[in-house]
Amino acid sequence: MLNKRRHDVDAIRAIALFLLIAYHLGISFMSWAPFVFFIPNIKSIDSLWIPMAMINTWRIPILFLISGIALRFSFEKRSPLKLVKERLKVLGIPLLFGSFTSGALVIYFATLFWESKGKGEAVFWPDSAHLWFLENIIIYSLIFVLMLRYIPLLKNKSAFLSKLLSKPGGIFLFSLIIIYEGHLVETGYWREGNDYSLYVDTSHGFFLGAIWFLLGIILTSQGEAFWESNKINWKIHGVIAFTLYIYRFLNEFEGVDNRIIAFESFNFIFLVLGLGAVYLNKESSQLNYYKTAIFPVYIVHFPIQYALMFYLGGWNLNPWLKYILFLFLICFLSLTFYHAIKNIRILRPLFGLRNPAKKDIDE
Repeated sequence: MLNKRRHDVDAIRAIALFLLIAYHLGISFMSWAPFVFFIPNIKSIDSLWIPMAMINTWRIPILFLISGIALRFSFEKRSPLKLVKERLKVLGIPLLFGSFTSGALVIYFATLFWESKGKGEAVFWPDSAHLWFLENIIIYSLIFVLMLRYIPLLKNKSAFLSKLLSKPGGIFLFSLIIIYEGHLVETGYWREGNDYSLYVDTSHGFFLGAIWFLLGIILTSQGEAFWESNKINWKIHGVIAFTLYIYRFLNEFEGVDNRIIAFESFNFIFLVLGLGAVYLNKESSQLNYYKTAIFPVYIVHFPIQYALMFYLGGWNLNPWLKYILFLFLICFLSLTFYHAIKNIRILRPLFGLRNPAKKDIDE
């Protein structure tokens, strides 16, 4: 039975989404921002890519892993039908509503920017935008709920896997499937290209997400053996992850084999899980606040960023100071929005919040 709540999982989810917010803003300060439909700052900070590249290889996979972990915990307490209905409600409603509001505003400001440059016209068009990964999570949830229902191997504790995880380095067996997927990227199996960080609307991104989601289910089913493994191995994960990152840095983040990048990603993810298991698995009022607020904050942060960049992107301020200022403003305005809607019953489900009588979403 998986009855013990993992506060570290809640904390990691909140941290991962905040890092995405910081990462999204960072793209606007890259010289190549316009080529990926971001509104650029008047002055770029290409050196900002050095820390951004560190999280680039695992920023999305870790969300799929956390979602798989959450699904496995939820399956313990709910029937498959109830779990599917819940997932569609807490993820599907924000995805649909967000596509017609937050996503459409992103498209509007982006096309308004290009219109100001004499290229095209501004449009207000629904788009999942930064919420695209919710589509994947919903699909994975529907598939793996059925698999959990009819394939006992996924939900039962395995003596072999538990024993493997109890050994130092045993977790590395699971890296083989991640490295193999990196091999598919490297050899051009996925026809969208061989950039490991291209997750959005690619076969690579969908398949990799499914692998991490499934790993979250299988590993969580092993109970304490998995969480203790994270405590045991986090230091070696850290050494490997930073060694491979430095290798990419020395190669100017170009031309590195995708199998190496995949293994780096694997180690960063389990480094984060290990640090979480050691330092964050405890309840606190701050955690309770941020684990609830982070999803609505994430939903609204992107149009706020685009609005700031459209109206103030040409402001000639030191770019580092401007990045810090804008990150503060985005978080402040997003949290202000959260406080404005959190007690309005009819609006809560639109932003992934349960009704006041129930706990807020933790998936």
